[in-house]
Amino acid sequence: MRSAFGATLLCAVACGLRDVQGPPGEEQVVVQGVLNAQFSEQVLWIERTIPAGDPLQSGLRPLAVPPSRVEVRDSTGAVFPFHVDAANAARFVAVFTPIPGHRYDLLVEAGPIELTATTRVPDAVTIVDPAADTVMIARNVTLPVKWAGPPRLMRVAFVNIDGISYPQWVSADTAANVLLPAARTSTVWVLAVDSATVKFLDPFVPLVDPSLSGQLRGNINGGAGVFTAVASDHVVVQVR
Repeated sequence: MRSAFGATLLCAVACGLRDVQGPPGEEQVVVQGVLNAQFSEQVLWIERTIPAGDPLQSGLRPLAVPPSRVEVRDSTGAVFPFHVDAANAARFVAVFTPIPGHRYDLLVEAGPIELTATTRVPDAVTIVDPAADTVMIARNVTLPVKWAGPPRLMRVAFVNIDGISYPQWVSADTAANVLLPAARTSTVWVLAVDSATVKFLDPFVPLVDPSLSGQLRGNINGGAGVFTAVASDHVVVQVR
């Protein structure tokens, strides 16, 4: 459940940058990461773009030389180093739990290149209805979901079904009606997202805030990609 949710969210906010083509003959470093205040393990993906003129390709493209330094520093001054995954040279892992409301600064040093980014973890969000995992009758598969948390940041409800998620933007509210498939067990996530995520998730964002239309961009200084944060809660719903 956890890995499927994390992979889906990361792909939603960042996978579009994997195929970015840089200047002719040049590559850019791409950093992709979503800090989640509900998990104790945080993951960054560090890859390369495809030089202009080269054919697009699928799959990860780790750096030819691993970064010499990958770390996140929080607003208290604590530093959390990320270490490369021995099984995947593009995956970097650190063990810490982000704190809602705190700012986190990313630093990646890769040869002469320095990449930086900043995100702030949204305030905690807690689902209050349904208050616990629940069972629904198949003839009624629309689940009213309510949550507690300041409505000043946009939130998005995710329905996770066998690793596939369907995002639904919610603006300045603390409730949503989520459509569930019949005869299935689903996980409904409610996320508070940071401003970088809001600006990146086009075309969903213009439906909520038209002033942000067309702003498909990341927030990595010195390279490409996105470094964002979420606070989340979820319930498991069985429809029968």
